[in-house]
Amino acid sequence: MTDKTLADEMKAIRESASERSRRLYDALVQHLNETGALSGALKAGDTFPDFQLVSAEGNFVTRADILAKGPAVVVFDRGAWCPYCTAVLGALDKVVPAIAAAGARLVAITPEAGGAALRTKVDRSLGLELLCDLDSLLALECGLVYKVSDELRGAYLDRGIDLERIYGNPSWMLPAPATFVVRKDTTIAYANVAADFRFREDPDEILKQLQALR
Repeated sequence: MTDKTLADEMKAIRESASERSRRLYDALVQHLNETGALSGALKAGDTFPDFQLVSAEGNFVTRADILAKGPAVVVFDRGAWCPYCTAVLGALDKVVPAIAAAGARLVAITPEAGGAALRTKVDRSLGLELLCDLDSLLALECGLVYKVSDELRGAYLDRGIDLERIYGNPSWMLPAPATFVVRKDTTIAYANVAADFRFREDPDEILKQLQALR
């Protein structure tokens, strides 16, 4: 039996969602599209912002660090509470060697606080590099952040998902999942922003974009 693809995993998660979740998520995606909430997200040709974030292990990592030897793949993640995001992290972890072989460095970014990034790495045996974007400040600079509706907030709380506790602030803001391939000169070569977080690009697409830089 072959391993499931990321698309297979995402489909299974979507199909297991409750009717309430589907309705709320459909409404969220419609709202984001109709209001243009993510229209300011960074795109190909833009400069990726400078940053200094703390890794899951407690080390400071900067933009210069991740671009020191070549391009970088920067992936924004909502956190371990989101099954779609954990599926993506698992899929990305498998292609870290291929990304390194292409001369690039992969970093995944989460807004979770309180040591959650390290717990995620340990619990899921992940080798990828996970950085902590507290208060989603870098995600804000990238144009990825939006406010959770009161109805969706209530649904999350009903399921025990308290973003105030998870993210360490009371804003109830979420980053849209996104993938950026950043050239060594800091310009963005490829950008994919997932307004509908239930659908993501396959890691093979990231590898394809890295090959295109050569």
